[in-house]
Amino acid sequence: MTTLDFNSREQLYYQLYDLLFQGISNGTYKVGELIPSESELMKRYQVSRATARKAMEMLANDGFVKKKRGLGTVVVSTRPNHSPQRVVNYSRKNEPTSVISQKKIIHFNTIKAPKEIAQVLNLEPETDLICLKRVRYGGKEPFYLEINYFEKDYVPKILTRDFSKESLRVFLNKTYDIQWAYARQEIYAITANEEFSQLLQVETGSPLLHIKRVSYDVKDCPREYVDTYYLADKYHLEIELTI
Repeated sequence: MTTLDFNSREQLYYQLYDLLFQGISNGTYKVGELIPSESELMKRYQVSRATARKAMEMLANDGFVKKKRGLGTVVVSTRPNHSPQRVVNYSRKNEPTSVISQKKIIHFNTIKAPKEIAQVLNLEPETDLICLKRVRYGGKEPFYLEINYFEKDYVPKILTRDFSKESLRVFLNKTYDIQWAYARQEIYAITANEEFSQLLQVETGSPLLHIKRVSYDVKDCPREYVDTYYLADKYHLEIELTI
């Protein structure tokens, strides 16, 4: 999407926000660089100042941008500040800063909950789940595979979106007002099976870092289960501990 749909039921400020988020995500607006001003957005997308300002405020509130006096609005992060992944930081190895990051959707549909996931999410076996499987790339090179699971009745509108471009975290927050309280993770060292080797373009048996994460909302309910498979030679984890 490069233009706004003035006939859509979706608010113009959210459409504009999403366009700017995509620009931040795909590297059009890099960390440390300026994004268009309110006046530039008004002219480019034919929107009111109120619409442009609202979109900018949403970006700032989500931690993507920050206004700097005498300079403009600068990109400060590519991740929303309400994502539980922010408590565990991981950084890329051997990835040039000029490489554009992107995600490719491998599978996005409804499945029956496997016993393990149903138990973790406190659901009945065979409950309808939404399964979103994506591979994250740096340029043409894959870096990790991520699989998200949600109870379908909890977030039914999720199936109408394109999360190869849109932020899943931001969508959940804006559409369902989901506030994440904390997440629990388990980390395993594994080797790539045939499926993972094809998706991540490595040989079968190559080392992978497997992270299982369960995210809890402010009511202490498990709402999301995630399996992530990182290429072991591309990532390391940095965990901040309090003593």
